[in-house]
Amino acid sequence: MEIFLTVSDQVWGGKHRYMYDTALGLAQAGHAVTVVAEEGGAMLQRCRTAGVATVGVPGFAGGDAVDGVRSALRRERPHVVCVSGRADAAAVHQARSQDSAEAAVCLFRHSAFPLGTTDEVRDLFSGVDLVLATSREQRQRQFEPLITAGVLKEDQVEVLTSGVGESLLKALDAADRDAGRHELGAGADQFVFLVLARLEWEKGIDRVIDAFADLELPPEVTPPLLVIAGGGPLEAELTDQAAERGVADRVRFLGHQDEVASLLAAGDAVVLASTVPETGPLALKEAMAAGRPVIASVQGGIPEFVTDERHGLLVMDDEDLRQAMQRLLGDRAEAEAMGAAGRESVRGGHRSARRVEYLVHRLDLLALERLGPEALVDELVWDDVRVRDETDGGFVFVPRTSHIMELDGDTHAVVRASLEAGDPRQLLKPTRLTPAVLTHRLYAMGALVRPGVLPVPTASAADTGRPAPEHV
Repeated sequence: MEIFLTVSDQVWGGKHRYMYDTALGLAQAGHAVTVVAEEGGAMLQRCRTAGVATVGVPGFAGGDAVDGVRSALRRERPHVVCVSGRADAAAVHQARSQDSAEAAVCLFRHSAFPLGTTDEVRDLFSGVDLVLATSREQRQRQFEPLITAGVLKEDQVEVLTSGVGESLLKALDAADRDAGRHELGAGADQFVFLVLARLEWEKGIDRVIDAFADLELPPEVTPPLLVIAGGGPLEAELTDQAAERGVADRVRFLGHQDEVASLLAAGDAVVLASTVPETGPLALKEAMAAGRPVIASVQGGIPEFVTDERHGLLVMDDEDLRQAMQRLLGDRAEAEAMGAAGRESVRGGHRSARRVEYLVHRLDLLALERLGPEALVDELVWDDVRVRDETDGGFVFVPRTSHIMELDGDTHAVVRASLEAGDPRQLLKPTRLTPAVLTHRLYAMGALVRPGVLPVPTASAADTGRPAPEHV
């Protein structure tokens, strides 16, 4: 199946890591993936280096990308277009409206900022078939108003949380903590707080600097280090703040960092003091995967995967933040125990590969619903399936998923013949169930699969952040 992924913004961040892992995962599942990203941006370069097909366009935000998107859609005629931000979604919507493109559209929503129900938003979502929120809180806050207003239907909005990529996990396992600390100039027993975030107002980095400056330092404790990895418009202002608070000698501004494994290995705790409802910040999950405790605001979807007092400390205000940093600074054993619990949680239940398994299944269902079985049936094969004849029909049973379906006589005969021939195309024959309905149900129950790919026939894994069950 031909899939386009559009990704806005130049700077490499959590959204880009999420979409990059998604692109690679979809390609590994056998889809023909093309990433449409902004010229000069890190996403385009990363995908080209990885061998993923790409289309470079001008910046999405100014509307200059519409012509490039329209040309790519006309040339490739994708089955599904996945958009990842409001600006690229608007460009795709405009390009499709001018060309009557038939592709199904899936919108990933990463932003913490509200959508509203304006005419512009209504028009944008009129061209969207499936929405993937990145936290349950985001689904409720941003999309329930659109559902209530009749812009979206309840079953059009699902939750697919972020997951940590295998490449980062391997890099974390290979990282040298001593070398990383030496690079930072950290002493052997010096506690290192890390902030991995853009230098924007909503990340609350000014709050972290103030809390760091207000820490009480007993004589026997080596003064801690604060390492801030990220670029953005507030760098000069934050640098001045650190100087004004008298901690400039213990605050390191590293600028934007593409690779964070060595930093996470070198640090002792990661702090994210966001002032807006973050959806499911990947930086925190990556920190947890590294075995680092996290200190984070009780905002948005963060409490959905960070358990207070177990994986780290959740904070409500500036004094909470200071006390949390003070607590971990004074109790390394507790910090290490929280880090170990977070590592177990993320590596067990928040892997990108598991999210992509569900996404492959969901996009296939979307294509079957939106475009019909002809778009997909050639790419599917029968799984291990049992059929049983009855007087007026029969049953189809999939042992792996424990799903069973009863069929009328004509439909059962077509299914049996298709199964015996190993040819899913025979399902396109008309019966009492239309080919579209029949193929959709067989795929949903796991009777039809992609070669070498086991589907995830429920959204429970995506909703809960836990691994998908083998049997449903």
